[in-house]
Amino acid sequence: MPVYEYEHLYDESEMCELRFAVVQNVDEEHLMYCPSCGLEVRRVISQVSIIKAVEFDADKAAEKGFTTWRRSGEGEWEKIAGVGTDMIVGTPEDIQVVHDEKKPTKVLDLSGD
Repeated sequence: MPVYEYEHLYDESEMCELRFAVVQNVDEEHLMYCPSCGLEVRRVISQVSIIKAVEFDADKAAEKGFTTWRRSGEGEWEKIAGVGTDMIVGTPEDIQVVHDEKKPTKVLDLSGD
């Protein structure tokens, strides 16, 4: 079950922390009041933790008819498991098209100038 963070709407609580975490089901209603002091709270966005549940096994995927590829260089992929050709190699023109289509990374200027 996910852990949700809440914070008090006003900094008035002297009985408990201003932020706290609650383990809740996804379909549960979010809290309106602090379970300790009873003051109003709101759910806040917090850090997300995602755990990979199952390790990927290329051989098991091949048994089900899938082919697994691994990038071995720019524009090159080698087969790890499954049927098909052993290597896929892009032409220099294909590689250039991919570079040209990539969007530039946005830069956030925090200097205030």
